[in-house]
Amino acid sequence: MKRTPRTSRDLQAAERREQILQGAKDMFAEHGFHGTSMRMINKHVGITDGLLYHYFPGGKQEILETIFNEAQEARLASMDKLLASIEPNLPLETAMTQFLVGMFRTLTGDRAFLRIMFRDAESIQSEQRNFFSEMIQQRHGTLTEVLKKRAEAGEIREMDYALAAHQILSVGVVCTLREVSFINVIGVEAETYIRSMVTFSVSQWRK
Repeated sequence: MKRTPRTSRDLQAAERREQILQGAKDMFAEHGFHGTSMRMINKHVGITDGLLYHYFPGGKQEILETIFNEAQEARLASMDKLLASIEPNLPLETAMTQFLVGMFRTLTGDRAFLRIMFRDAESIQSEQRNFFSEMIQQRHGTLTEVLKKRAEAGEIREMDYALAAHQILSVGVVCTLREVSFINVIGVEAETYIRSMVTFSVSQWRK
């Protein structure tokens, strides 16, 4: 089916929509969902009430749901791409470091969204609002299989592969939590911590 070319008006509308979403996201991150009014969003973005409701008839709630759904899709795709990039010919320490650093950068790439998720997740009405937890849990199985195959190839010893996968994933989660809260249990720069923990974990897997 041939697609109709987008007109300059279509592009302008898409740009305006993204401007509204980004502006609202900034305000939600700073003031919280409940602490942000539509008037505050209008003023921040520089538009009228009527124009904002033209793009999002459901108002503030629809904007929040849209921000969530679009961010969810992007992160799921990024995580799957990271897992697919774990090549069998890479040394395990290198592969795990690349995966964890990539995971950390993916999860913290949009810090405004992360703040919203940690503070206002209960305001999201989507059934998929727990997608961060589900995303990590679902990809845990893939990582478990990666470790199992590495053991079969003789690179590491036999062990509880599921527990080892949890160990690696928890490193990324702890680093992500550090970026959006006052909880800092690692004491060093996040990617330095990731590299140190991967080196330590893989050394233990080889014993």
